[in-house]
Amino acid sequence: MNRGNSPCGQYGSDSPRLRIRQPERGYRFSIDSVVLAGFAAPFCRGTVLDLGTGCGVLLLLLSRLAPAMRTGTGVELQEDLLDFARRNFRDNCPDGRLVAVPGDVRGEIPGVATGSFDLVVSNPPYGRAGHGRRNPDPGKGSARHEVTCALPDLFAAASRFLSAAGRFAFILPYPRIEEIEPCASKEGLRVEFLRVVHPRDGAPPSRGLCCAVRGGSGTPRLLPPLFLHEGPEKYCLEVERICRLFRAG
Repeated sequence: MNRGNSPCGQYGSDSPRLRIRQPERGYRFSIDSVVLAGFAAPFCRGTVLDLGTGCGVLLLLLSRLAPAMRTGTGVELQEDLLDFARRNFRDNCPDGRLVAVPGDVRGEIPGVATGSFDLVVSNPPYGRAGHGRRNPDPGKGSARHEVTCALPDLFAAASRFLSAAGRFAFILPYPRIEEIEPCASKEGLRVEFLRVVHPRDGAPPSRGLCCAVRGGSGTPRLLPPLFLHEGPEKYCLEVERICRLFRAG
C-alpha cells in the first residue's frame, strides 16, 4: 500500500486503499459498517465521533468517502479492539487526524469534549439484552448484544457529544426501528432521514439506516431503499464501490 502524504479526506482512484487489521478470533466487522459509511458520508464534515469504534473501520471508510471530514475520534471499551483501531489509524491515515481513545459511552470520556462533534456515528450492538442466543465469545457478545451499552445509553451519549447543529447516523436491525423515536425524543433528537436495507430485491427489510438531528418536528424523510445484493454472492454497485476501498488480501 502506498501511504504517501495523501490526506485522509481524499476519495478516488488515487486514494490509498485501506488495509484493515482485526482479530483472527472474536469480533470482526461486518458489511453493516460499509453500508453505514456510505449512508453517513453525505452528512460527514468537520469533527466526527464513532461510538464503539471496534477496529476503526467506519472512521477509515469515512476518511476516504468524505472530503469535508477534518478529524475523527473512535471510542472503544475493549482494549484489544482499541489496539487494532490505533494500528489501523496509524497505518492507513498517518497524518494523525484519526485517533482512538478508551472509554465507556455511558459516562464521560477523558479528552473527548461534550457538544463538540459535527457528526456522531455508531454501529451499535444489535441484539436486545436478554433476547436471543448470547455468543459465548466475550468480544462478540459485547459487540453484538447490549452487554455494556443499551440503545437509550447510545442516544444519550450521541446527544451529549453532538454540537448544536450536529447529526447522529447509525444502523439497527429493522425490527428495532420502532424503538428509535422514544429514545430520540427523550434526548431532544428526531429522525431526519431513514433508509431501509433489504438483503435483495423482493426480500423483507433487514436493517434501518437513520440520521437524527436536534429538535424541530416532522416525519422522517424516507430515502430510496438499498438492496444489498444484486445476485448470488454479489453486492450491488453502490456497496461494491465502497468495498473497493479495501486493499485486496
